Amino acid sequence: MRRLANDGPTAAELAKAKAYLKGSYALRFDTSTKIAGQLLQIQIDELGIDYINQRNKQIEAVTLADTKRVAKRLFSGDFLVTVVGRPKGLVSKEPGG
Repeated sequence: MRRLANDGPTAAELAKAKAYLKGSYALRFDTSTKIAGQLLQIQIDELGIDYINQRNKQIEAVTLADTKRVAKRLFSGDFLVTVVGRPKGLVSKEPGG
């Protein structure tokens, strides 16, 4: 996290992320229920009728400079906390948690 905040992702990391985002998108359309859900979410998010056709172009348009700028903004805060696993003695205040 500290490396991302200071340096942002590498060109290789960005390329892998773009490939993943573009390649995995089709899996959201492999059942009728998933297709309906995706189309509904596109409408709710007001992404436009051509979003499915434009999505990969938008992902490709993201530059390394963009990712470094956003990483610096998101990861450089004083209150960034990462919890992995289930800490002992920590109880959720959510119902059922």
